[in-house]
Amino acid sequence: MEEEISATRIRILEAAASIFAEHGFAATTIRHISSNAQVNLAAVNYHFGSKEGLYRETIRFARERAYERYPTTYGLAADASPEQQLRAFVHSFLLRTSFDERTQEFGTIVMREMVEPTAALDTILIEGIRSLFGQLVGIVRELLPKDTDAETILASAKSIISQCLFYLFSRSVISRMSPEEKFGLEDLDRASEQILLFSLNALKGIGTDIINAPPEIANQGNKSKS
Repeated sequence: MEEEISATRIRILEAAASIFAEHGFAATTIRHISSNAQVNLAAVNYHFGSKEGLYRETIRFARERAYERYPTTYGLAADASPEQQLRAFVHSFLLRTSFDERTQEFGTIVMREMVEPTAALDTILIEGIRSLFGQLVGIVRELLPKDTDAETILASAKSIISQCLFYLFSRSVISRMSPEEKFGLEDLDRASEQILLFSLNALKGIGTDIINAPPEIANQGNKSKS
């Protein structure tokens, strides 16, 4: 009986992930989801209580599935350098959100939340985005000089994540402008290496500017941190 309940729950979540990703929260109905999952409406209410409850659990389900397949430490050795950590971060981010159909639903739902936020956005922020961005900030901090101010580190991390999000938000435009791009593994490797190369060179330039900054400018930066 317990296995039957678990199978029903997963079937509902899989149907919900597909439909929420395609239509968004507002345009999705429980009836549509229950029909696709081949369960009755009562089963959805029993397992999730409401449409809002189902939506929150669907986001968790899609996120866990995406991160299980492509963790942020994707392919990393225990003694990986900051450069290798950044490569794994970018590569796995693109796989979770844009370049693998098996996890694309997660990226699409997150994109919809960023454009048309619901109450679930706070859950996504607390349970996922904040931790993920914190990890990127930590990598960027290691790639910049030790005395780099927090504002520069945060701005640099935002620039890197923005490059990753470009492929999520602009997928339809990219496909129309460059039909030869199929968002396959070959395109993934090219995209992730471009982001890595651009970011590492930018960070190197920022680091050089910080090291070579005149003392009065460096002191101003230190004052802004205090």
